[in-house]
Amino acid sequence: MTASLKKTTRSTRKKKAVAAFSLSPAHAHLSLHFPKGFLWGTATAAHQVEGGNKKNDWSLWEQLPGKVAGGDRSGRSADHYHRYAMDFDLAAAQHMNAHRLSVEWSRIEPREGEWNVKEIAHYRAVLEALRARGQQTMVTLFHFTVPQWFAARGGWAGKDAVGYFSRFAAKAADAFGDLVDFWCTQNEPLVYLVMGYVLGTWPPGVKNYRTAWTVFRHLTAGHVAATVELHERARMLGRAVPVGVANNLISFYSYRKHSPLDALSLSLSDWVWNHAYYRETRGSHDYLGVNYYFHQRIKREEGKLVQLFVDLRAENRETSDIGWEVYPAGIFDVLQELGEHHLPIYITENGIATVNDDRRIRFLVAYLKEVYHAIQSGIDIRGYFHWSLLDNFEWEKGYAARFGLIDVDWQTLQRRPKKSFSVYGRIAGENALSHDILRYVGHGVL
Repeated sequence: MTASLKKTTRSTRKKKAVAAFSLSPAHAHLSLHFPKGFLWGTATAAHQVEGGNKKNDWSLWEQLPGKVAGGDRSGRSADHYHRYAMDFDLAAAQHMNAHRLSVEWSRIEPREGEWNVKEIAHYRAVLEALRARGQQTMVTLFHFTVPQWFAARGGWAGKDAVGYFSRFAAKAADAFGDLVDFWCTQNEPLVYLVMGYVLGTWPPGVKNYRTAWTVFRHLTAGHVAATVELHERARMLGRAVPVGVANNLISFYSYRKHSPLDALSLSLSDWVWNHAYYRETRGSHDYLGVNYYFHQRIKREEGKLVQLFVDLRAENRETSDIGWEVYPAGIFDVLQELGEHHLPIYITENGIATVNDDRRIRFLVAYLKEVYHAIQSGIDIRGYFHWSLLDNFEWEKGYAARFGLIDVDWQTLQRRPKKSFSVYGRIAGENALSHDILRYVGHGVL
């Protein structure tokens, strides 16, 4: 064989070997399509956007020094109470086909047993406005605020808490049931429990583990009792309206992969935060709601039993403006964990606090790409509600945390849709992440 022929043969073998093991092109011009009928929406909470809420526990808490950053108060907030039609027009223009909102319990029942027909009519008008714009509605009954009269009777720690909440659920179903496509009984019950009854940084400002356990039992029992009421009234209307909860789930990472003690600690943290509530309320969920914001890195110092949360600044990790790590792979992890429940999943909240809208775009596309991969892996995910439609009052962080797809000028209340909203609108309109949209994240790295 000549030297030239040998060289040609070696070259041919090399090309065949490369071809046999080569992957698909890194920039294949394919869109990532979501399932037909996928819900694309946004989310809001009454106290955070409406303005004028003066009869709940948070309206009193805000008056206390040092409880909210910068001394901010919800006040008129974004005045969504009066401007909801305008806001929904902006959402409809971006192809949203769903919206998640909460109804303010203290507006509907300002005093025990007293139902405000004017406020009931208001929320009916809000829901009708969404229907008129082709948006399905997911209505949350408890999103961190309770009426002052309820708080005075012990709040969620009170002996009558479950009865009061199930009664409110029944009234809401009677008042709005024909206009609701999904009920969400509670928003982030464990966050509420920790912030209000362990850390004491939210109302009622308690730091007591025994009381926290009582609140946990009442929250879970309240969800079950409310679900019974909501299902019964839906049947009376000849409808089947799914009922669920929006839970805040956390993805965890341990730095010592082969430590049995660390593995046990990690499993316990995961079970308590991501599974305990669902196990306690097993059989009462028609869907699982996922709020995903947090990836926790835990590290145990040598010679100590207590694990510590890693200071992300020490590793120069990317975080939001309020210090929450940006970690798209985490949403895939928690969605995989929920797959064991074999129920439909809706991502009821996901977003980033940032004044840099380019970061919001990269965040949005990167996280939706992971949602797409979770769907492809076999997880039954049926919708995504971005937090939030509007910049809003972000609880103890005040107005500095900018989560909105629509910028709100707090002096004039002028609305300015951000570029991220138009990007999200295109994704919703196409029901897909197109190739040029994916360029914002390349291979998924922010």
